[in-house]
Amino acid sequence: MWTKLYEKANELSNKDQLELFNALKRDLFPDEPDKITKLLNRIRESRFNSGMACVHCGSTSVKRNGKYRTRQRYLCKDCSKTFNDMSNTPFSGSRYPQKWVKFMEMMVEGYTLPKIAKRLDIHISTAFYWRHKVLYALRSLDFNQLQGIVESDETFFRESMKGRKVTHRVPKKRATKDEKRGISDLKIAVVVAQDRIVI
Repeated sequence: MWTKLYEKANELSNKDQLELFNALKRDLFPDEPDKITKLLNRIRESRFNSGMACVHCGSTSVKRNGKYRTRQRYLCKDCSKTFNDMSNTPFSGSRYPQKWVKFMEMMVEGYTLPKIAKRLDIHISTAFYWRHKVLYALRSLDFNQLQGIVESDETFFRESMKGRKVTHRVPKKRATKDEKRGISDLKIAVVVAQDRIVI
């Protein structure tokens, strides 16, 4: 199969061959260390932009406490606990920090966990755990309140009975429409809102 692709690639112009090579190189051998280093620096700057503080108790009396695997560790003088730049973040305790950027890109693009696990060469339980770390971190963010003119509406989602023993209705086949529209016992209503303030 690859021989046919190779023959097709030979038919391309030199410019197109170079673009194909660069695209394959970016996809198969991404420059992850640089991305990770930039990401870690950005996290460090945003977390400690008002000065170094203990991630456990919030005290500002901290001192350097050596390095572990090239990462600076700190010791809090008040609670005597140690931490590093990545403590209490999704990257904390990760064995594959170089794969996080690609993982988040694939997660945003909507890849399934088995595809992510296969592509990144990690176990599916690791991908599942990482996804929940990211979702927990997003949930713990302080989102701004809506201001000014606010528009709200409701949207409806089918209730999923997957994995449950359902006795009160017949099984639903895939890709079939519900008999009822709007508010009903077949769908769950979710309120959504958006303000008109442009950030």
